[in-house]
Amino acid sequence: MLLIGFLATGSAGLLTIGLRLDTPWAPWERDVEVVFPALWFTLASFLAALAACAAGVVLHTVFGHITAKPDGWWRCFGVVFLLVYGMHSMGSGTVEAGLMLNVLHLTVGIPALVLLPRSINRSRPVASV
Repeated sequence: MLLIGFLATGSAGLLTIGLRLDTPWAPWERDVEVVFPALWFTLASFLAALAACAAGVVLHTVFGHITAKPDGWWRCFGVVFLLVYGMHSMGSGTVEAGLMLNVLHLTVGIPALVLLPRSINRSRPVASV
């Protein structure tokens, strides 16, 4: 989870501070012209990635209790989420901010879809018969 958090921070920093891409609208402001400050957005990306990964572990565990193939369900659910959120994020300010959010979510989402099931499956105790 920390690796994915660092990927999110690095990607957000590169996109917003390094390349100076627009950030999305600030969620705490009613004025539509106020955007998230780039440095705070970069730092918040780390916490958001950790929270998303923790929620992903919980969701994968729930899938493990209700289906025999939790990895497949996790990946399918993740791809659907990335598609739906990708379309939704295009309305988060400018087109540039929407594209930046999509790139950021892909740099977090793809590693999460691949790495989280592996780490969860390794940490499960093997039942002896």
